[in-house]
Amino acid sequence: MKIRTSSLPLGLCLALLLSACGPSFTQPTPDGFVKLKNQHNYDYRAVTADGLVYSVKEISDAAKGDTAFWAKAVENKMRIQAGYALIDKKQVATSQGLEGTQMQFGFDRGKTPHLYSVTLFTKNDSIFVIESGGTKELMEAHRSDLEAALQSFRVN
Repeated sequence: MKIRTSSLPLGLCLALLLSACGPSFTQPTPDGFVKLKNQHNYDYRAVTADGLVYSVKEISDAAKGDTAFWAKAVENKMRIQAGYALIDKKQVATSQGLEGTQMQFGFDRGKTPHLYSVTLFTKNDSIFVIESGGTKELMEAHRSDLEAALQSFRVN
């Protein structure tokens, strides 16, 4: 089994906005995942033994835009430029009350369907990008773990 270690597609989309000073969030590791160290393109990244990935990236000092603006920019990038299909888009909130937008995209790799989820939060001139991705089977099997991880995300 090969674990995909390249950046998820959104990392490239937002790379121009990066100016890292260290993360200002807390993300407990989801059940069934192992936190990876030295992930240069992410502030937090974890993976399951089967290759499902969960990551968080903070983009500080971002251009002024609310969550709706950034969600539309990501949606356009993923659909128009990367060829992903938008499956679902909804408003979500963490247990801390932080509100954001979650989008789920689909694509096929060969005959295997994959899902890619992007959740965006904005707070204090920062954008928090939470991504998860893997085969549809793995994403559905870990749905409750991923939802619990999102609920436990906190901005410090």
